[in-house]
Amino acid sequence: MNISGHTTIFLALLVLFQILFLYLNASHVVRLTPSSSWKQQLDNSLQSKDNNAAVNKYSHINSFWWPSPSSSGGFLSAIHRAQHSSDCSSPSTKYLVLRSLKNNDGDNRGLSAWASVTMHHFLHAFSDGDDASSSGRRRILVADEELWPMARGCKHGTSEMRECYFVPFSNCNLSHVDSINDSEHSVALKDAKQEYDRGIRTVYTSNTAKYARMTKDTYGWTGLQGKDYPKISLVAAFLAYYLQPQPWLRQEIDARLHRSLPPDLDPDRTIGVPIRRSDKCHGHSIEGSAKGELDCPSLNSYLKEVQRFMEFDPNINSVIITSEDSSAASEFVSLVQQHLPQLRIVTNKDDVQQGTGSASKLESYKTNVENEKVVASALTSLHMHLRARYFVITTKSSWTSTIAILARVYGFAADVIVVDIGPTTHAFSYLAKFGGNGQ
Repeated sequence: MNISGHTTIFLALLVLFQILFLYLNASHVVRLTPSSSWKQQLDNSLQSKDNNAAVNKYSHINSFWWPSPSSSGGFLSAIHRAQHSSDCSSPSTKYLVLRSLKNNDGDNRGLSAWASVTMHHFLHAFSDGDDASSSGRRRILVADEELWPMARGCKHGTSEMRECYFVPFSNCNLSHVDSINDSEHSVALKDAKQEYDRGIRTVYTSNTAKYARMTKDTYGWTGLQGKDYPKISLVAAFLAYYLQPQPWLRQEIDARLHRSLPPDLDPDRTIGVPIRRSDKCHGHSIEGSAKGELDCPSLNSYLKEVQRFMEFDPNINSVIITSEDSSAASEFVSLVQQHLPQLRIVTNKDDVQQGTGSASKLESYKTNVENEKVVASALTSLHMHLRARYFVITTKSSWTSTIAILARVYGFAADVIVVDIGPTTHAFSYLAKFGGNGQ
């Protein structure tokens, strides 16, 4: 047989092996059809994989996306498992009940403050207040059914509780816990540090202590050994778990994102500027609001950092600008238009801009404003900033710190770089600025 004949046989065998390989791996092949392009079909194939958040979220640049506690894995799913029981009525299923403050009507904590303090209540429940003698499953955190100030006038449910807006902490609820008056099976703490019998089935938090019991065992409840894990992943997971919106609120946020975000927004080329002012600044004094606590940075300070980011990365083409303070937002938009006309400015089109980050007495700020519109507006701004890479914030604000922390773990950009122009020094701010385990 001549060389040409050998070559023909070799090529035929090669084609046969290729066909056999494709057949055996058919379940992994994206089949192309004449009616659509290879890219469209590849996208469809990837998006059809259930609960694959790492793939699916990038198709939601201008629509709602949030990590799934039940299927995302990591710390978020660990929290979900710890908070769900197959038998909520079992005597062995123990509880920590998060009680509202006595002066609940005037509780002026905002969304991020609530999320942050509740994280520590979760850790109290999961470590049972750091009791070294107990082992295995600890406690499930459930909330009481008292007024949650931001839910006043709730139109989505029968009560004015946190659950008006957000998914409940657990599949278990108050009907499964022991009465606070049942001294044999429950105890009500007088303060966050009070010791108690770990054998008690139901523990009620103090209704006079604004802050949670601080515990030492941060990771033991997960089943992981040691302490060498990125703290930011844990903190972001607790924030994401707390801020899971109810279906109606998801739809509202989704509609607002569609109206506000351009579909061609590139997160890797976008700056986020969540300006926190109004009641955060010294000199602010309105009934029902938290007192000012910051010499608020000038808007020119924000502009200077945006310009520095532009010099650092010439590919930047968009800036997301949001604020609860309408005058600050409009003034900063004008500054950017004047000094950086090449930037595309993206704003929250339906922003209420209520003039406060506090939770109570919104009528002191704006007439005819509804709590649900304020919450939807604030959360829309948070979701918008998850589509940014570079941030100019003040970590004196737990709200802007929360945005940076969530963007680092659940954001859409390749990485996150933060400049803090109103700095403070505590663990939460370090996580926002540096990621990982903080500084």
